Amino acid sequence: METKTKRRLGAIVGGIALACVAGVALAAWLSSGAGTAEGTSTQAVSSTITPQDRAAGLYPGATTTATVRVDNPNPYPVIVTAISPGSSNATGDGCPAGTVTTGGLTSPTGTIPPGGTGTYTLQAKMIADPANSCQDQTFVLPLTASLASAAT
Repeated sequence: METKTKRRLGAIVGGIALACVAGVALAAWLSSGAGTAEGTSTQAVSSTITPQDRAAGLYPGATTTATVRVDNPNPYPVIVTAISPGSSNATGDGCPAGTVTTGGLTSPTGTIPPGGTGTYTLQAKMIADPANSCQDQTFVLPLTASLASAAT
């Protein structure tokens, strides 16, 4: 009987040892840790508006189109939410400010990809009674584009 008892005792001790080893292994698989992550945001870069096609052929009271290009120097896509109305500056030859105006655009369609450009068409109009000094002039109309991130 002593041999059976030794075997049983050996089996029990072996089972306990196996359970301890399994418990340590299980604990190793279930361990956890804590810490932090960091991220930094970019700063938005202002776009520029440049003329693509001039509003050619203006004369008193005439309306024509002017095409502008808006660039996106940012690393993310943007949409143009609006382009402000424009009014011409005075020319060096004495043509007064406000001789040519453009209507603005609200919610134009399209997305400008990172580093890309978008093209927009505005209506340009010359006043009905411009000064004679306004003949054969190039008119500069300051515009402002409002952009918003189009990232998804």
